[in-house]
Amino acid sequence: MSLSAPSAEIPITVADWASQVQLNLPAGVPVQVESAAAAFVLQWGLCDQNAPNARPRADSYQLSYAMDAWQLFPPAQRDGLGKHPLWVDFVHNPRFAQTLLLREPLAKAAGLRANQRPLVIDLTAGLGRDTWALASTGCPVLAFERHPLVHFLLNDGLLRARAHPKTRAIAERITLHRGDARQYEGAFIDQNNAIINPIWLVDPMFPERQKSALVKKDMRIFHQLVGEDLDASALFNWARTQSGTRWIVKRPPQAPALNEESPALVITSGRVRFDCYLPVAVSARK
Repeated sequence: MSLSAPSAEIPITVADWASQVQLNLPAGVPVQVESAAAAFVLQWGLCDQNAPNARPRADSYQLSYAMDAWQLFPPAQRDGLGKHPLWVDFVHNPRFAQTLLLREPLAKAAGLRANQRPLVIDLTAGLGRDTWALASTGCPVLAFERHPLVHFLLNDGLLRARAHPKTRAIAERITLHRGDARQYEGAFIDQNNAIINPIWLVDPMFPERQKSALVKKDMRIFHQLVGEDLDASALFNWARTQSGTRWIVKRPPQAPALNEESPALVITSGRVRFDCYLPVAVSARK
């Protein structure tokens, strides 16, 4: 499913990420890569290390193009972030090689059945892990990512996945939009102008834990560059006003529910909890 242009940009509060990121583009990259970099720098005001009089900073993240992919390297002077870059690789990363099984917690939370592959609307796609997992089952996924840098990395990963025969079928089930789904109010209809009844997924940025050793390095980068989703409750409450069959909120196991409404179903797995909500009329009968 594709959407028309959004009605208006919804301002969001994000960390001051652009001042922490520098573009470091190697020589000899393809023309289309250079053009994409130039447009991204111009739109978001990043420092281009290749520009005249530009000074590389050891305390900045480096957005670079390596191994035919966009990668975000952590600052050399920041402890706890490691040396490995953050990037999206659906083609070679083994975690994406397996199809999500119907007995796994995310599939259970989505209520997937053997012959049912409903549309999923992922309101907070992030690096696309849950988006990809649900698409691997055969579900079409409409994904939204509001943070410009995260969208840039995820879009790059999807483009490469569409170009590879091993991952093309899954990647083509995913339609990615940059921005807030609330910009598209009233647009969630099919080609026959009928109201669709999708599954909605919200995975807000978790508050950073005090014990940083327990947090994966890519999530530490997220906390520093992206910050918390302060409007997660408002986003979820908006989604609840839309037509759907199920609404899923991904939370830490000990975290309170995202809003005051008790979920109809809770599925806990390891460090993740899925709070599942049904349409109001159905929930009221439970």
